[in-house]
Amino acid sequence: MKIPLDKKWIALEKEDYANYLFVVPSWEGYTGNLPVEWGFLPGRFLSAEYIDSSCNLFILKERLDKINREHFKFLFTDPQKWEKLHRITIANSDKMFVLAKSLQKLDAGKLTNKQLLEALRKFFKAQVDVHCPRGPMWFLETPRNMVSDYLYKYLEEKAEHHKPIFSVQEAFQILTAPLQKSIWTKEKEELIKIAEIKDEAERNIVLDKHTKKYEWLEYGLQGKVLERKHFENELHKIIRDGSAKLKEQLKKEQEELRKNKSAVIKTYHIHDAHVRIFKIISMDLYTRLYSKDAQFFGYYCIENLLKEVGKRGYLTLEQVRFLAPKDYEGVLLKGEDLSALANERQKYSIHISDRGKTVFLAGKDAEKMRSKIKFHVEKQRAVGKDEILRGQTAFKGLARGRVKIINTMQEMTKMHEGNILVSHMTNPSIVPAMKKAIGIITDLGGITCHAAIVARELKKPCVIGTKVATQILRDGDEVEMDADKGEIKKCK
Repeated sequence: MKIPLDKKWIALEKEDYANYLFVVPSWEGYTGNLPVEWGFLPGRFLSAEYIDSSCNLFILKERLDKINREHFKFLFTDPQKWEKLHRITIANSDKMFVLAKSLQKLDAGKLTNKQLLEALRKFFKAQVDVHCPRGPMWFLETPRNMVSDYLYKYLEEKAEHHKPIFSVQEAFQILTAPLQKSIWTKEKEELIKIAEIKDEAERNIVLDKHTKKYEWLEYGLQGKVLERKHFENELHKIIRDGSAKLKEQLKKEQEELRKNKSAVIKTYHIHDAHVRIFKIISMDLYTRLYSKDAQFFGYYCIENLLKEVGKRGYLTLEQVRFLAPKDYEGVLLKGEDLSALANERQKYSIHISDRGKTVFLAGKDAEKMRSKIKFHVEKQRAVGKDEILRGQTAFKGLARGRVKIINTMQEMTKMHEGNILVSHMTNPSIVPAMKKAIGIITDLGGITCHAAIVARELKKPCVIGTKVATQILRDGDEVEMDADKGEIKKCK
């Protein structure tokens, strides 16, 4: 592979934890030949840099610019492509849930090395099928928020000429909110039904089944399994607050959302073409969360298979997660010892994918390659010490509290109920901290980012894309956030 080091690259995102199991198949899939029927352009030279398991994602700038120009135009000229992509995402996610359950039932210890490898190959293929349809919108929103910025400005222009009953921030949130129920919402509804069971013995039996069904919800990339105690606590909250009241609240919220969507469209005089674009974004939020849940459920289900690979290759589970797909063949069929390589990859490594193939570099070789890569840097306006920070509203509301900067799972111990969580960009491993927070603020991310999606599910005030929140704010700072306006300011 000839890597174009004479051209500029652009940083996409910083993940405070990622691994080869998650990134490599996805990058190879998205730079390979995407199905022609999708109608979307593949990426080129997608790259990842790992530093003590944190991960910087980047891409060749000219390629990002090209695919984004084309895909943005499709919103107006060929919206059916986006709608079809959502159907593909849902179908592939459904298949992942089915496959993952079948893999979980396998007795890993009784599989031959070839059978174990074949089972994992099926999973890698399913992961690509689930992950890749998320790519086109992710690139549009990362790192430049092309779609959400355009739609915000569209609403601002409309607000100048009409008298809408909702602010621009509220209108944007309403129009992009999905009408479909997420798995998280369905889990809560099922807990409400359990709370209504009068017989305690029967309730405990049903709760045991519920725990087994949903213990994977926060599995993410690092493997957290929710204990029964978690669901007991949630159940007690529902009983305390009243199951009938919560059931009615969920129903009312759904009805109000439908009603408010119609009101925004009417009072803003939104053109039919833009109504359709807002629906595309709304559906993208739903399918993105659903497909990620399918992917994380898959990781949960194949954990025993990965542990078996580790057992046969004398590797820890985390070392196995830093193997590329082809490395599993080396461990299982050739008996290769890849423990040192896995450790080196976690410490410092780079991989670059193009046309479905990947170049892997670790240690000094990776450092040498990184020194040759030149980045395009977006200009950012400096923020004064006492200036109000601004970002995009992901979920409206007001909050006041002490800042806790949380980027990794290890930092969650400093998070307490009532704190405001500030992060570069949230990830599944810090969801427990997000649940404790009364507000969420991020440096990066567009309306389809993890923080925006989870904040909507948790119904917590959230401002995303501030660019500099983690630089300006410190642990212990008391801040007021007005997510209705997308503003944060320090309290005197």
